[in-house]
Amino acid sequence: MGSSVIPGAFDAHFHLNPGEHGKEAVKRYKASGGSGINLVNLPDYSIGYSDYYERRYEVTIQLADMARQSGLKVSVTLGPYPLDYFFWEKGGFNAKQMMLHGVELAAKYCRENRASALGEVGRPHFPVEYRVTEDSNEIIERCMQLSREIGCAVVLHTEDLDPTGLEGIHTMIIRAGPNPRKVVKHHASPEFNRICPEISRSILASRDNVRNAIRENIWNFMLESDYVDDPAKPDKVIPPDSVPKRAIMIREQYKNHEEIFASVFQELPEYVFSVQI
Repeated sequence: MGSSVIPGAFDAHFHLNPGEHGKEAVKRYKASGGSGINLVNLPDYSIGYSDYYERRYEVTIQLADMARQSGLKVSVTLGPYPLDYFFWEKGGFNAKQMMLHGVELAAKYCRENRASALGEVGRPHFPVEYRVTEDSNEIIERCMQLSREIGCAVVLHTEDLDPTGLEGIHTMIIRAGPNPRKVVKHHASPEFNRICPEISRSILASRDNVRNAIRENIWNFMLESDYVDDPAKPDKVIPPDSVPKRAIMIREQYKNHEEIFASVFQELPEYVFSVQI
């Protein structure tokens, strides 16, 4: 093992768009020691309404193939982004109905083993009208039902969840019946890892987040960059090589780094996303 690069890092939430910028991000990730990514569908409202999800999902599948050709292990997550609600409303459509169509189409990809998870689905991360929250919750529960039926994962995008919010998600899980370990809270707060611990977490790979998560000593989390691949906003949300760099930090600062690596970068990703790292 080299002094600076650690093979085996898995980024649990990574976005790509077509073009050279995305290819460079993949190269940068791999060169830093990344071995696998969970590639999550990105919205693109510039393409219009006709066959919207059909077209976006096919783009994501193609991008996954590109990343695999670079040597990465790739799982795919497809689904309607919570802010799609406003895109459909603006066009005069029934937003909940259109997003549920997006969910069912994503489930078809999961049944065909072309995707591993539904997501990122959930609720807008800012205050919205009650009806939007209610419709969003119905969409979440449908995704959980499909997760139970198919065995696929569900990646949740929501407002920041405190203990009460996590317990609310847990109540939905009990009602809908999916495997709670296959439900992943994206952008999870590491200080709450012990609240409803059977729910999997995906934690933004900042130094403080990683230290706080490891301090809890409960291995129900993965690391993510939530890299967005936007040339106008380079390195948004954090740079594409952040997860491999945190792996280096873990190796240098923790005696039990092999245990951490096995859980965070291999066992949980393989279980949740059905990808061999």
